[in-house]
Amino acid sequence: MSQLKVLVVEDDPMIADSVKDILGLLNHKVVGVAEDAESAINLCNEHAPEIALLDIQIGGDIDGVDLAELINDQFDIPFIFTTAFADNATVSRAKERGPFGYLVKPYGVKDINAAIEVAMSAFGRLKSAQEKQGISKVVDNSLFLKVDSKLIKIKIDDLLYIEAKGDYALFKTKEKGYIVHSTMKRVQERLNEYNFAKVHRSYVVNLSKIIDIEESNLLIDNKIIPISRANKDALIKRLNLL
Repeated sequence: MSQLKVLVVEDDPMIADSVKDILGLLNHKVVGVAEDAESAINLCNEHAPEIALLDIQIGGDIDGVDLAELINDQFDIPFIFTTAFADNATVSRAKERGPFGYLVKPYGVKDINAAIEVAMSAFGRLKSAQEKQGISKVVDNSLFLKVDSKLIKIKIDDLLYIEAKGDYALFKTKEKGYIVHSTMKRVQERLNEYNFAKVHRSYVVNLSKIIDIEESNLLIDNKIIPISRANKDALIKRLNLL
């Protein structure tokens, strides 16, 4: 495999040094080691890594699982969870973020090499599949959604929210819902320049349609939509508060 730029998120200095040494032996370049989520995001912005190794138990208010959601939202790179915890609860929570691998400590050169090889291969297949998915580019402030064998034009202003449904997404207007084969990342890419925000791993919402916000939920039309901790601060910054 050709050299990759790798972000390491690990708050144990000894483990971080070991991972750096292993990645060096594998001819990869470590763009930085982050001990918390804020440092990780800064390194992503500064160095544009091609893959990230994320420890689940890191310092700060945001752990590695919630950091993975932020990376999914903001950067188009695969990530591999690294952790000493392999209990059912941890694995169940982690897999909801769509990792491209899961390494249980302790691990060695062969483990990391195999995990990276598999992750990059899976990521490449995902990108190829996304090119065939059913959301056309924005034209005249409208989206063309591929529903069954038809292309249906939907005005962006009419969209209330988009909800993840496994490998599909529900595009909801006040009158109707449209099921499209798509990932939420692709939804965000298409709506990034408009007044939409991801508020939860399963929801992208039209900010102009929000009726009210209470603690960890918001209301659009008659739909109560959860707000995840990882996305709440970014949402608040997008709102016009007095």
